Amino acid sequence: MSGELSSTGAPVLLDEQRRDFRDTLRDFCRKEVLPGAARRDAEAEYPAALVARLADMGLMGITVPEEYGGLGLDMVTQVLAMEEVAYADASLGSVFAGHYLGMEALRVFGSSEQRERYLPGLAAGSFRLAFALTEPDAGSDISRIRTRATAGPLSCGGTTPHAPRNGSEGWTLTGGKTFTSNARESDALVVFAMTEPDAGIKGITAFLVPTDADGLGFSAPIEKLGIRGEHAYEISLDDVRIGRDAVLGEIGGGGRIALEVLNSARIDVAALANGVAMRALDLATGYAATRVQFGRPIRDLQAIQMMLAEIDTLVQTGRLHAYHAAALRDRSEDVRRAGSIAKYVASENCFQSVDKALQIHGGYGYVKESEIERLYRDCRIFRIYEGTSQIQLLTIAKLLARLHDKHGTVV
Repeated sequence: MSGELSSTGAPVLLDEQRRDFRDTLRDFCRKEVLPGAARRDAEAEYPAALVARLADMGLMGITVPEEYGGLGLDMVTQVLAMEEVAYADASLGSVFAGHYLGMEALRVFGSSEQRERYLPGLAAGSFRLAFALTEPDAGSDISRIRTRATAGPLSCGGTTPHAPRNGSEGWTLTGGKTFTSNARESDALVVFAMTEPDAGIKGITAFLVPTDADGLGFSAPIEKLGIRGEHAYEISLDDVRIGRDAVLGEIGGGGRIALEVLNSARIDVAALANGVAMRALDLATGYAATRVQFGRPIRDLQAIQMMLAEIDTLVQTGRLHAYHAAALRDRSEDVRRAGSIAKYVASENCFQSVDKALQIHGGYGYVKESEIERLYRDCRIFRIYEGTSQIQLLTIAKLLARLHDKHGTVV
């Protein structure tokens, strides 16, 4: 399955079923999501009604197997959906992607009992799961997380555990998280905590924590530059008690879960960035066709033509990488390199695309009433979350070195 694009910009790998899927979603997004995006941004309104509509359309479980109530489709289709939603509203797109971030952890690493218990609700959108990894002192370097999980019930003094370290009598979580998207809007969190503080990344364990658990607290939504309709929170865990069945995956396996899930999430972020870039290209092309200077539309001016061509090239390049990485993921291939390349290329290209689109709009693109101004704020986060552009480059460089040392070639 290739990541080639047709002359219209549609991926060649889109068969009739995927095109029908896209056309249905595109019609919904452009008629019902796009018109209210500016107002929701201005009011920092969480798009609850639209999330419910996505759930009604079955879009909260695109890659969930049919046996659990999902659509049983592939990541290429998921990327397609992310593009269309982000084209209309990057905030809704980020909420959408955040749902898959939490769900992917459970879908891939959950026990049979956990999958049977939670996946049907996740696929239906009636149950939501947020991903609580980042801390004030642990962003790109997850080995520095300070949230602790101790095994067993607390003693009378409330500080000393007195049960086996395997958590056979449950766990107590203490610490805090930040920038946790969709936390208060979710029913549970995937919380990453140190169970072996001296073991680095191998000492991290993932836990499923209900959002109504005693001792769990949330801040007000963090004020952000862009994607204001997607709410992110600081979380406090003050002796939060959970059962032994709350462990996701293996004890000490949380680091692997985080890294594996982020490999897929980077492809989702690439899709979001591509969706915003596609919107910027449409806006720039439309404006250039109607804005008249020197007696003719500005698209007839060579300087504008060159910028439009640059945006088109940036958009198509980003999409190629995202669909290529998704196709590799669907074949269960290692996507660390392809995912990092897709995320880096798409997020950097999106920023350039929006910047050039604003330049084409001139002063009208700089005012608050302009949609380009909102896209400019929204697109900046793509170069930061799920691993900064610099982290992606370091990842790519390390993988290149390994390929060279193993095969003597990297192509």
